[in-house]
Amino acid sequence: MTQLLFINLNQSFLSRIKSESQQSALVTASMLQALRWITNPEMNISGIYLNPNDTTYSALRFLEISLLQRPATPIYLIDDDGELSGDKRTVLFESNHIRGTFRETEPYEFYVNALNLDLNPKLDAIHKRVPMKSEHVGYLAVPMIDFAHSRTYVFDVFVEDESKKLRLFATAGSPVEHEYLSHVSDKTSWLYVAESNVQEIRESIRSTQSGFITMDDFPVSWKTAEVLFNAKVLLNEMKKSGLNDTLVEQTHFVLSDVFYMMSHLSQGSQLAKFVDQAKNCDRTLACATMAILMCKSLKFEKNSIVEILGLASFFQDLALYQTPYGNLAEVRSKDLNPDAKAYYVQHPTLSADLVAQTTSIPDVTLQVMRQHHERKDRTGYPNRIGGMQLHPMAEVLSLINAYFDYDGQTDRLEQEVYTHYSDRIVVAFKSLLSVITHKKEDHHSNKLAA
Repeated sequence: MTQLLFINLNQSFLSRIKSESQQSALVTASMLQALRWITNPEMNISGIYLNPNDTTYSALRFLEISLLQRPATPIYLIDDDGELSGDKRTVLFESNHIRGTFRETEPYEFYVNALNLDLNPKLDAIHKRVPMKSEHVGYLAVPMIDFAHSRTYVFDVFVEDESKKLRLFATAGSPVEHEYLSHVSDKTSWLYVAESNVQEIRESIRSTQSGFITMDDFPVSWKTAEVLFNAKVLLNEMKKSGLNDTLVEQTHFVLSDVFYMMSHLSQGSQLAKFVDQAKNCDRTLACATMAILMCKSLKFEKNSIVEILGLASFFQDLALYQTPYGNLAEVRSKDLNPDAKAYYVQHPTLSADLVAQTTSIPDVTLQVMRQHHERKDRTGYPNRIGGMQLHPMAEVLSLINAYFDYDGQTDRLEQEVYTHYSDRIVVAFKSLLSVITHKKEDHHSNKLAA
């Protein structure tokens, strides 16, 4: 069954599309869910409709992944706010695999009419398969069904002849004609594209992305969570954790809000270079994500999570990025020499001082930063603060940091970590950790069974 995929934050629009398509369209406000669909080889997605105002992931990052997974599937923009006009739209269309634009007010039929959907039954029966490297060096094998829904070919495409050699089947820009595809489908389900052509578009997407990120007048929503795609720890945990889609989506929104605040705080200041490093630090992103998820179960207010814990999570290690001993952000303290370790112990205070000198960040956020390695029983560092003096959000962050210091060795957490923190914080963390580890075990067991 072929389906259209719509990614949009407007819930009323998604509900209308779902209704008008008689429940056949795939609709979501979550880029994470959209990625699951496009990477699923069982899904015959015939077209992708993307709203550039998404605040969860960079739309350009999504384009890059879509190109790798479905290089021939047509992609359209839904640009109701007119944010992409003139030169910006021209650049996107010419270099980034975009086929056209729609407005949210247009009926579902308008979206359908942009595609080739009147398929020959033989083509419609072809199952989607993951594009793969072929035995033909330098060429990518792409499922024929992906080309069937396009009106024109994006690339020069080739087909195997009787002697298993590749011959040109269609040139880029030529119309897709189903009778030719149907004829070829009797012999194969694959067409072939030069990997260099796909790579060329990928580089173009990255180049456009880099240029847009530095433009002050480009929509802020495209900048907010730009680096989330790079967060290997974050994405792996979110995908495998078993947390429901709503909670995952809400967490992404909170992270986006944090990124937005960070970007504005660092504009025009010497803090900018440190912020960029924080955004690309896997541990920082993982700490922030787990802290936000914990705080939801602890019933902390959203504004506090964003303005206090969110900012503190990302700013906590700024002083470690550029030190006399190199970048210490993802180095365990036990692996440091005495001089480097002495510096490391002071980094909570040094990071807070650095931020305080260059921004107007709230004092309570600075407090959480200074305490993000302190413990309830006063065994933490650098100042052995505990009891009622320890901010609850600092305790959350401290426990998560301790967890990562132990490389996730859950057998040692009970005796060597949990005893230093208050019961309420430990219970919330255990609850989150049990979901993550349980789902990972299920995933591993299923692979073994297969």
